[in-house]
Amino acid sequence: MRNCWFNRTTQILVCIIFCSVFAWGQKAEETEKKGITLADLGVTPEQKTQIDVMWKMKREKHLQAVKDLKTLNRFVKDSLISDKEIQESLKKFRLERKKRQEQIDKAEESLIKVLSPKAQLHLTVLGILENGLPRRTMRTQSSKGEVEKKEELVNPAEELQDPQPE
Repeated sequence: MRNCWFNRTTQILVCIIFCSVFAWGQKAEETEKKGITLADLGVTPEQKTQIDVMWKMKREKHLQAVKDLKTLNRFVKDSLISDKEIQESLKKFRLERKKRQEQIDKAEESLIKVLSPKAQLHLTVLGILENGLPRRTMRTQSSKGEVEKKEELVNPAEELQDPQPE
């Protein structure tokens, strides 16, 4: 009888120790996952404002492109539209797109001049500064209710913002 109690007590203690070590490991892993803030990268409030303005310009360009493509898609489906109307619409679409891109490029160039190399690196990897990849601002569509939510695009710079004091 005594041997049985001893074995069970030992098993319970080993289980408690195992769970404690496992929980300690998870806690240590969570503390290492703290992100880098814009302040850690040496970004001043003025530079942060420039980043936000540039991101808003990119977002507006994207939203306008989606609207324009919807219009052009209607032209594709409309067999009664003339070639002249199509040509004018495409010309207007391309001019507006080029104008917006030039504004974004100027804002990006002025921002690059004042940012530290480390901040430039992080912002390029996140896609805030041009990295050659298409922007990933839209999430995959899973239901019709989420279509309205897609209008509000996420700003990747929010990942780098200073954490809110709790």
